[in-house]
Amino acid sequence: MDHRFDLHHIQRGIILSLVTSSPLTFTELQPPRIPNNTFSYHLKKLIESGYIEHAPSQSGYVPTRKALKLVAVNGDQKRRVQSPALITMFYVTNDEGEVLLLNRNIDPFQGWYSLPSGSVHFGESLDEAARRELFEKTGITAAKELHSIGILDFQYREEGTDDLFVHALAFLYSFHYSDTKMVIHDKPTRFGQLSWSRLGRQHILPEVIAAKEIAQSSEFIKKSVQFVEPAHMPVFTLSDSQK
Repeated sequence: MDHRFDLHHIQRGIILSLVTSSPLTFTELQPPRIPNNTFSYHLKKLIESGYIEHAPSQSGYVPTRKALKLVAVNGDQKRRVQSPALITMFYVTNDEGEVLLLNRNIDPFQGWYSLPSGSVHFGESLDEAARRELFEKTGITAAKELHSIGILDFQYREEGTDDLFVHALAFLYSFHYSDTKMVIHDKPTRFGQLSWSRLGRQHILPEVIAAKEIAQSSEFIKKSVQFVEPAHMPVFTLSDSQK
């Protein structure tokens, strides 16, 4: 067994709970019928091991990058073999040549700017998934105007260890937004805040630039790239959205 799975079942449960939803308080994390002292012991062990941390500003416990990587790379014990995530990704532009970005409030890469994207559901065609995800992530309804322009196969690996953190196959679509741009500029969503950008700001994930290269080509392109996993979590500021 991989030594990274050599965790008590209570500790695995804490990690999986926090990766799914965080921050969580002690009470929200504690399973029924587990005594306080027992649960406190395992919580302390996870903090000492660097899997979780207490975030007073968020009033609860949150997973560290180490915990996120554990789940992303290994899954739980029933998911030893993983496949790349299948997602649709959107390169949305406006009349001023700006690109629609999402300042992520979800893991992975919380606080970084990405293109709107989302998973392909079982039983959906790619075009069905694209229309649904574009609307869910941005509120934009598109049909014929949504164009399939390429495939971006991308990975994020930790510098030094080369551990795989994220692997996704993104089916890239372009869409030109011709309505008033302020309708969705700085628009909050449950996934993060939308804003238009000329891609000159900081903390843009490198996958965005790779997608731009595909979008600017006149041909359907398949591109495979590897990136170094971002090492910190930036905080969104309104000034960034003006760039």
